[in-house]
Amino acid sequence: MSNTVTLRLTKELSEFAKNPDHQLYLHYDDSNIMNIKAMITGPPDTPYCLGQFEFSLQFPRDYPTNPPKVLALTTNHGRSRFNPNIYAGGKVCLSILGTWRGNAGEQWSSAHGIISILLSIQSLMSDTPYRNEPGHDLEKDNAKLEPYNQKIRHETIRISICDRLEGYLGIGQALNFNGSTDSTITTASTPSSPLGAVNNTLATPVGTPNSGGTPVATTPSVFDSIYASAVTPDDEFCDLSKRLFLAYYDIYQNTVRTESEQIKDGTTFYKAPFEFGGNKMDGTFNYASLAKRLEAIKTAIDKETNDWVTESSSWISHLNSISGNLKRQFEQVREYYNESNTGVVDIELTDGNPFLWNFTLFGKPMSNYDGGMFKVKIVFHKDFPEVQPRVKFSTPMYHVHVTQDGVPFYTVEKMDDARSHIEAISRLIVEDEPSTNPSTHVNLQAAKLHFGTKEQRREYNRNARRCASRSTDYFD
Repeated sequence: MSNTVTLRLTKELSEFAKNPDHQLYLHYDDSNIMNIKAMITGPPDTPYCLGQFEFSLQFPRDYPTNPPKVLALTTNHGRSRFNPNIYAGGKVCLSILGTWRGNAGEQWSSAHGIISILLSIQSLMSDTPYRNEPGHDLEKDNAKLEPYNQKIRHETIRISICDRLEGYLGIGQALNFNGSTDSTITTASTPSSPLGAVNNTLATPVGTPNSGGTPVATTPSVFDSIYASAVTPDDEFCDLSKRLFLAYYDIYQNTVRTESEQIKDGTTFYKAPFEFGGNKMDGTFNYASLAKRLEAIKTAIDKETNDWVTESSSWISHLNSISGNLKRQFEQVREYYNESNTGVVDIELTDGNPFLWNFTLFGKPMSNYDGGMFKVKIVFHKDFPEVQPRVKFSTPMYHVHVTQDGVPFYTVEKMDDARSHIEAISRLIVEDEPSTNPSTHVNLQAAKLHFGTKEQRREYNRNARRCASRSTDYFD
């Protein structure tokens, strides 16, 4: 195999890791970087809002002279066409992939790469995907545009979220593959804290290599139609999907409430004129079922976290290397913060357990959180860093990047470094302005006020100051 392909892909993956994106994620095995899986979260303010859409990329021997073969994997077992350009069978129609003729200058060139491919796919997930179909790009009839959007919103939550997470958690759900579901939910007997990786490789945000050593390019085998395979607790994006679900849970439920007020359950999906045969999205609306399924998933993940806490005492005695590593990291982090003035205080272990960390954040002086004291709990898993920690504010926190349930949305540069997690969480209340990236706005009401009118911004500031003022009530 030519070193040119290996060097090119290695360079692209390295650049990907240096420029994190909150909506693009990669998984690859260093022993074969010719086969890559990607997950794209749907853009906010579109019918794909924060859905989890998975794709497979297989690179040819002569890459980048020719493009990789891309297959959509989130297709309801090959039964749902999520976009005029993303077929139920997994085909992705893009001119840069050579799967669509396109216009002059839109074809593949060696200047393209992983990032441009994923961004091009993401661009298909627009607020009016109906117009992606040739001959319908100028469609203005809202009686066609909105019904098409409505079924995508429903199936984004049903297929890309509920089906996906239920598979990871072992929650049983009877499916008819036509959009209707049995609202009866049962929990299967599965491990409470499965690995979020395959072959000990790490599911990481935006292209971070999954293991040590130099990536190797090998020739891909036959391109399997793996869209028909159900997700399992060993899936590459298992841990990531759970963490994103906890961050976006309120948003999913808000979509369900809003849409259920507009559409009666049992209503049949609209069929677009370009949908035919097996290349379509059929079904009926059932938002009552989706609301229950989302709640059951949230309950199962919360129980999983509680199980980590319960099981961690046995991990200490049976997993000396892991517990020892976390204890050393704790001692180093505590020493660092004791010697610095960074606004973080009282880092401690719960009953000396290195898997259970607690720390307190001080609000930044002259900010909305001035005088505030906020408790944060971190629960580590025995498979850290392959399985990332669960983090939650114990003290009520009003912030654009913190859910109403206290789950912060943050990213870290070093996923295996506990201090990096604390620093990332600290920045949420230390930095003066929240990120403008809507995919990070996990408190919708707070985001609406902060980025709204001047009066709304003043209301946001009042709420944040009130939050800081009341925070001391939660300390003994």
